[in-house]
Order: sequence, then C-alpha cells, then structure tokens
Amino acid sequence: MVAQQHYQRLKHLYSAASSEHATGPVDISYGYAEVVGAIDGETDRALVPHVPHQQLLADVASLAAGSVEKEGRLSLERFNMSVSQPDYQGSVQANAEVVLAEPPRYHVRATLFGENGNEIAEALAFFEPSGEALPPDPAPEADAEADGTAPPPAPFMPVHVTRYGSLCLN
Repeated sequence: MVAQQHYQRLKHLYSAASSEHATGPVDISYGYAEVVGAIDGETDRALVPHVPHQQLLADVASLAAGSVEKEGRLSLERFNMSVSQPDYQGSVQANAEVVLAEPPRYHVRATLFGENGNEIAEALAFFEPSGEALPPDPAPEADAEADGTAPPPAPFMPVHVTRYGSLCLN
C-alpha cells in the first residue's frame, strides 16, 4: 500500500506541474512509467528550437526513476536522445523503465511511440539523488484509480559494487 501511495503522489506532482505535451493518463509502477501525450511540432525558443520529444521522454524517465527512489528527488545527470522521426505530429505514448539500478544511481531507457506503434524517439537517462526532499502530495484526498490498470514492473537487476567486484541481485 505504501508503494501505491508513492506512485499516486508522483502522478499528482506530475499533474500539478501541467506538462504542455502530456494529454492523457499517467501510469506508474515499480521501475516503469507510461505517459500519453501529443506532439504538435517545434516551438522556437531563443536560438535553439525546443523539441517536444525531449520533454515527454525526460518526464517519463524521471517518473520511472522516481518510482524506485522514495527517499527524495532525483536529478537528471545525463540525457541522450535519438529522434528517428523529427517531423512526426500527433498523439504519442512514452514508456520508460529502469534498466540498471546501482542505488542511489538509476539508468533509465525511455521510448516514444506514435499512433501506429512505430518508434519515434528513444532516450537513455542517468539519475542521481539531488539531496532535496520529495514535496508532499498536492492532492492527498484523491484516491487511487479504481480501474487497477497499472503497467507491469520493470525487469531490471539491482547491481551493488563491492570491493571484490559487482554483485547482481537477480
């Protein structure tokens, strides 16, 4: 039950931040997140055009990493994105899963899919603790969705480094 409350808090925090590209439901489970959204093209900001793919992929990756780390906020240390269809416009589904956990560091792979299931973009993200506490739930009275449809837990292996080598807990 505690884990479900943490996932609900992450959903509420994300909804309160009001991402301009996230238009649909947000699903979170341990090490996995899914966001439904829409891409309507680039918006010019300063000298570099802002690509909406990046925002959705960063959001879903941070939700997946945040689902594993319950003690505080994580900061995005590295983010590598590859866009295979830069001109795509329409509804999308962003999925992310923690592929390697070396607490307190997490490696996340995020993928953006189009309406017909084709891959539009993918990203690899690296998260570390920021030292900040996770804010309180902005909607604590909101109960968990009754539909019970949560994505499956991510199949990653926690790896701990010892002085004798790496230990994989599988």
